Amino acid sequence: MSVAQTFFQHLLPGLVVARFDDFLATRGSVAFDVRGPEGGQWTFHFADPEPIREGCDEAADLTLSFDADAFEAFVGGTLDAAEAVGRGAVTAHGDVELLGALGVLMTPLQRDNLGWDAG
Repeated sequence: MSVAQTFFQHLLPGLVVARFDDFLATRGSVAFDVRGPEGGQWTFHFADPEPIREGCDEAADLTLSFDADAFEAFVGGTLDAAEAVGRGAVTAHGDVELLGALGVLMTPLQRDNLGWDAG
């Protein structure tokens, strides 16, 4: 299973359950496009009982596109965003304030990695 699949099928749902009230308090949606053979597309809807859906919702408030390495660094909390954007590994379109909210909500995952090692 790829890093992206593991994240969207197991890790993010676990984090949502653990921090449900925090996610419920945030409004909006983020579409993720992870490029490459191990990638895929998902949309995360804050404040939704079933927040993760496969595919990029064109109406998402924020769309993030990652190459596979940048996504792995994002999940692991080691992404140098400025460097990744500079080399085209990450692009963002829409309400970038949601990226900050997502980062704050993901802090436990990045800190503890929920027992998962992407490498």
